[in-house]
Formats: sequence, structure tokens, C-alpha cells
Amino acid sequence: MAEKKEKEKITTRLKKKVQAISGKKEELESALAPSFEDSHHISPLKLFVIIVPYGQAGAIIKRLESMEASSSFIISAQGTGSKDIYDVIGLSDTKKQVILSVLKEENVPEFKRLLEERFSISRAAKGIAFSIKITSLVGVTIYKFLSNTQVVREKKKNG
Repeated sequence: MAEKKEKEKITTRLKKKVQAISGKKEELESALAPSFEDSHHISPLKLFVIIVPYGQAGAIIKRLESMEASSSFIISAQGTGSKDIYDVIGLSDTKKQVILSVLKEENVPEFKRLLEERFSISRAAKGIAFSIKITSLVGVTIYKFLSNTQVVREKKKNG
């Protein structure tokens, strides 16, 4: 009977040690796994701000999608400048749409070419665009989303 209890104690201690070693193994494996920066090309990102006449945003969004933009946001806006200023820059209507989108820096030259092409179609297709370099982000997940490296999927609905 005492021998059986001793075997159970030893077995219990061994199980605990195996569990502890397994946990350490997982910790070591994750610590030794290459970081995202080591296993992926990190491309600098730019925030594009594009201001177009109302109704023109759809055409710009299509071009952004072709440049692998992860998401774009359209904001309705109203110009506040004087009519003279709008006439000088070729924008007669004050009703506008502002598009915000993030692109990888390597896609910027091609997107600028597409924008110039779009803006030259007609007076109604004119717009203003500028970009701002994103100098810092917190978290690999945010970078993956903004750089369109990670695909976000909707949960399937039951039924």
C-alpha cells in the first residue's frame, strides 16, 4: 500500500514536471519564432487625403482598391472658401467628398498617376490630393490591417 502511494506521488510529480516543461517549450518556441519584421517586408505607409466634387468619390475608391488600399473612408464636406477661390482652382460647386485612405509607399507613384489621369478627364472630375507620411504605429496587427497584409473576414452567421 505504501509502495502504491509512493508511485502515485512520483507519477503526480512527473506529470507536473512534464506540464511545466511543455509550457516552457511553448514559451521558447514563441520566443525563437521570427518576428513579423524579420519575416515580412515592412513598407512605409502614407495617408492620402483626396478632395473631390460630390459624386466623384466612387471612381477614386475603385482606383484605391486597385492599389491594395485596406480601407477608405468617405466624408461629405462643404467648401467654405469664396467663389473666386473656387473658380481659380477649377472647383465651382462647394459640395465635396473627402476620401481618407492608407497606401503602401511603394504604391504611391502609380496611384498619383491614376489620380492625375482621373483629374484630367473633365472639369467635373477635378480634385485636390495630398499625402501624409505615417511615421509610427502601435502594434503589428494595426500595421497588418493598414498595409492590407492581413485579411479581415466577417464572422459567418448561423442559419
